[in-house]
Amino acid sequence: MPLVIFVDDSETALASTRMVTSSMPIEVKQYTEAQVALAEIKAGMVPDLIITDLNMPVMNGLEFLQGLRDNPSTSRTPTLMLTTETKPELKQQGKALGLTGWIVKPFNPAQLKQAITRVLRLPA
Repeated sequence: MPLVIFVDDSETALASTRMVTSSMPIEVKQYTEAQVALAEIKAGMVPDLIITDLNMPVMNGLEFLQGLRDNPSTSRTPTLMLTTETKPELKQQGKALGLTGWIVKPFNPAQLKQAITRVLRLPA
């Protein structure tokens, strides 16, 4: 079963993603701190998909993405940004770091489910 991790400092956002993914054939781990998720990845956890927020304290989503790309096991792992930000320059920074996609909050649950299904190539 594919492992998907969600990193968002908002418990509300994490609850929303739980509702979307509860019926999907995936394993989900959620983190409120990017540095904790990155430490677990560096310790050997290998997710199939990473979904992260941009605006978080201590380590923002782009810093987290840079850490993922610097780690050999996640240097090419598909990563989606789930954020309220829409600035083109932020999207460009994400794209330069190999970001797979950008989903704007508040998101449509079907949109998130479709993105996960597409990236993981799950049956529709």
